[in-house]
Amino acid sequence: MNEIALDTFFLHPGFVFVSREPFLISTVLGSCVSICVWDEAKHFGGINHFVYSHPQKKEIGGQYGSISIPYLFHLMNGLGANKADLRVHIVGGAQNPDLNSYIGDTNVQIAEEWLETRRIKVVSRDTGGQIGRKVVFNNQTGEVWVYKIQHIRKADWYDISNF
Repeated sequence: MNEIALDTFFLHPGFVFVSREPFLISTVLGSCVSICVWDEAKHFGGINHFVYSHPQKKEIGGQYGSISIPYLFHLMNGLGANKADLRVHIVGGAQNPDLNSYIGDTNVQIAEEWLETRRIKVVSRDTGGQIGRKVVFNNQTGEVWVYKIQHIRKADWYDISNF
């Protein structure tokens, strides 16, 4: 069997990553949300990691879903993705019992509403609850692995090449 060697990339909060090149992209989520999007016909994809649904003031940046989500799809479109061929996974939005659970809920809500309005197919959701997640996304196959983590530790913030 011929296997393609995949580079790895760790996605930090507030960033978006899209590539036609093969990557295993990882990130760690608590109340944050990631959308993993894959073009089923062209076999490439991308992922975002946003912290809040909307800015409180006139701020801009990838940490806000209202900015990050359209930008992710803009980048996919720029590389030739066709909306009809897109498959999406929504991950994250956990509730932190020590903080206001409103953040995770609104992060999931903005993702679902944005995708539904544009009729983009969501193939899986792993959202809510009270535990964090480590996400690994293969942007060539569209596969997503979600590792549930009770307490996010400093060691969870590392490159997956160390698995």
